[in-house]
Amino acid sequence: MRKSDVILIAVVLIVAVVSFFAFRELTNDSALVDGTAIVFYNDEKILEIDLADGNYKVFNEDRILSIDEDNKLYHVEGSNPYGVLIEYQDNRVRVIDEESPQHICRQQGWTNSPLNPLTCLPNNIIIVIEAKDEDLPDDITG
Repeated sequence: MRKSDVILIAVVLIVAVVSFFAFRELTNDSALVDGTAIVFYNDEKILEIDLADGNYKVFNEDRILSIDEDNKLYHVEGSNPYGVLIEYQDNRVRVIDEESPQHICRQQGWTNSPLNPLTCLPNNIIIVIEAKDEDLPDDITG
């Protein structure tokens, strides 16, 4: 390997590492303490979870398998009969149990950032984080 090859590899590695940490910091800065986690099944809103306190609002009761209010666990039905088990804790949500070939939904971990939705495509479930309406700037305050 020539000296120029080593320099090129080093530059590419440095750019990759800096990009990784910049993206990670960006997603941490966009975290919402009082946003809303919205659970969709095939583009249909079925459940909203308030990130401030874990309160919820059901939009489609046919897709809700169970809700454990004490432990803040929300079991929603997806494409397969078992569905997806969502946990709320400390102003964030995650998928803790689901039935899919590689369990990618579960491996995504916690989120409270609009930049990091949880997608469980084998179950057609997507969890999106949105800011509450009062958090958005209006026409006067900009």
